[in-house]
Amino acid sequence: MKLTLKKMSKVILAAGFVLLSTTSFGQTQWPDNYGQGTINTDYCVTIDTTKPLEEFYRIDISHLNFASEADAQKVFGAISNNRLTYKVDFTNQVAYLKVHADRTQHPQDVIWWNNYIDSLCKN
Repeated sequence: MKLTLKKMSKVILAAGFVLLSTTSFGQTQWPDNYGQGTINTDYCVTIDTTKPLEEFYRIDISHLNFASEADAQKVFGAISNNRLTYKVDFTNQVAYLKVHADRTQHPQDVIWWNNYIDSLCKN
């Protein structure tokens, strides 16, 4: 009986973590208007530096020719981090980027963010 209870508590704990992570991601309010971003074939994203920093960017991914939504999700999941959240709309062949500007020690401008995103491609 102890072993079964112990296993059940682990399952419940794991389910709680999954629910918590899904809920926090789902709370992001995605708007109707976006800044423009691009992505190259090495999956390096560039955001438009001719305009002030925006919280959300729209990125055309049609030229990447993903075979499936799962493939696209895998790539954008790999380039997401604490400061950048990506959401894929495979049907429309776009990805959306949320810049978490509140997660830097000091406010940063669009040039800093573009350089930060670019630095991730070099690793």
